[in-house]
Amino acid sequence: MLCHVRFVTMAGLIKHHGQECPERGFTLVEALVALFIFSWLSLAAYQMLAQVILTQATNQKASEALALNQRVSRQMAKDFRHLVNRPIVDEDGFLQPSIVLEGEDNVIAFTRRGWSNPLGWRRSELQRVAYQIDYHPDANDTASPFYNDERLFLLRYYWPVLDRIEETKHQRQVLIAGVSDIEFQFMASAGSEWDALLPESVALPFAIEVTLLFANDEISSHIYRIL
Repeated sequence: MLCHVRFVTMAGLIKHHGQECPERGFTLVEALVALFIFSWLSLAAYQMLAQVILTQATNQKASEALALNQRVSRQMAKDFRHLVNRPIVDEDGFLQPSIVLEGEDNVIAFTRRGWSNPLGWRRSELQRVAYQIDYHPDANDTASPFYNDERLFLLRYYWPVLDRIEETKHQRQVLIAGVSDIEFQFMASAGSEWDALLPESVALPFAIEVTLLFANDEISSHIYRIL
């Protein structure tokens, strides 16, 4: 009995299988699913990036506000901690006490020591300082970015001399915006109670608490002991 052996070449085998397993591409449903997944991932990545940018901007704004508050606190500390008992003569020729609370134009005015003099000018190391809450000095200047700005600012004033004449000009510093009010508490001596009125028993208080109230309901309070 004869046995027939069939030899199949490699080319024939490839051709035979190629006919049975033709190449296939993506179907429309598969393409739509892939497009949906890609779009979803892109949207998620964009939202994450937007959130990172927003968080960074918020943190930057908070850092700038904190730095500004710290600068204002340092300036007020240099002023209030160095109060001295030195009355002054104002531009109208009237004698004013060392510290005046709720004056005609200012919230508080006082004499302080320790006025730095790096250039060695011939002047006293004592300085008359005042704080006031008012609109920005350039609120009526059409060329100023603060034109028609309705926010209230904490302003600091100081004079080049203690005893003034009519020609004496003050210097003005804009410290911080959005301040709605400023409050003071005074401690006459160590361990005594806080009082909103200036102590009459001593020339200068032992300590002063300064509280800034902002239009956004934030509160900043600091206690300064007179050195």
